[in-house]
Amino acid sequence: MAKKDIKRNPAAEKIADLILNNYDVQNAKDVNEALKDVFGPIFEKMLNAEMDAHLGYDKSSSEPKETENRRNG
Repeated sequence: MAKKDIKRNPAAEKIADLILNNYDVQNAKDVNEALKDVFGPIFEKMLNAEMDAHLGYDKSSSEPKETENRRNG
């Protein structure tokens, strides 16, 4: 069976090279740790944006709030 040509974003190759150059990847556990480091901040930003949208105001907003929902912490 012939291998399918997968079209990937060229930036993905650069990201993979950066990860491999900055982490001592020797096994699956090392890959897992590297991916946690890389994706952790991405998920954090996404969750913060979701919270901003849910509450209707930014985390650092000092304006009066239109809702009783509050960030606690």
